[in-house]
Amino acid sequence: MIRVERTPCPRPLDPAFPDEAGPRELRKLTDKVARGETLSGDDFQAYRNAKVREALREMFHGKCAYCESKIAGSQDTDVEHYRPKKGVTEADDLGIAHPGYWWLAMVWENLVLSCQHCNQTRSSLVIIPDDLETEEDLREFLMRQPQSRAGKLNAFPTEDNVWVTAPGNSLGQERPLILNPADVDPEAHLDWVLFKGAATVRARDASLAGEATRRILGLNRRWLEEDRRVHLLEMREDRNDIIEAINNWLTADDAADRDRWSAWADRAIARLVRRTEPDKPFAGMARAFLAQVQAEVDAMAQPGGGG
Repeated sequence: MIRVERTPCPRPLDPAFPDEAGPRELRKLTDKVARGETLSGDDFQAYRNAKVREALREMFHGKCAYCESKIAGSQDTDVEHYRPKKGVTEADDLGIAHPGYWWLAMVWENLVLSCQHCNQTRSSLVIIPDDLETEEDLREFLMRQPQSRAGKLNAFPTEDNVWVTAPGNSLGQERPLILNPADVDPEAHLDWVLFKGAATVRARDASLAGEATRRILGLNRRWLEEDRRVHLLEMREDRNDIIEAINNWLTADDAADRDRWSAWADRAIARLVRRTEPDKPFAGMARAFLAQVQAEVDAMAQPGGGG
């Protein structure tokens, strides 16, 4: 997950245009709630607008906002309501009546692009632990095939179980535990396991939001982890090329050899840097990996630091 800057609101949802779908829908829903009528799924249509979906695809580079899988070209995407529109699971579990954030269903700042695996609850997922030391440990774990439930759906936990339940109240009083990459920098809350048996994400510095996000969304689900691991193994090869090239550069006897090894290192570094660009899958993991490689290279540049 990477930080994403919110782009301008597409016209169908823009409050500055009261005759567009979003403002009209808000008025309709407000009237129904005032009459004491129950809202149904059919009442929420504005967010489905093709221009809204396209704006989200561009904003999130065709990737799931949460897991960073490339989705726009290979599977259907969900326009996901960060604050759920039809109820809050955690509030319901505590006996707190919450109608859902219906008044935010057509608000641009409440929408993200999501893959269906992150957005919809599934009960038969295999979640990979983040403490597997070797690939053999991973194989042994997968032989057991333990299954778990994950997926956001109507989940919206808060740190102190306080939720806004009606329009007009300030959302600033809430302390959400699911990360919205358009609101906060996920790097402050999520860390990566990069040199062990699996490509997993974990909470950084015991972040409650980091832990809730990875658990609820199932960010270490089997097939997602496997896809990430393919990218991670390729990055490890680039890292090995970089370290070998720098070691050879440090010990080369003549300028031509030094130039050759320097060029080799530069090409491998460039491959890693390209993986960190915001339109690349799993850019968050790639950025964490690049930072570790940079630390290794910096250490090698110190006196006596050559491998």
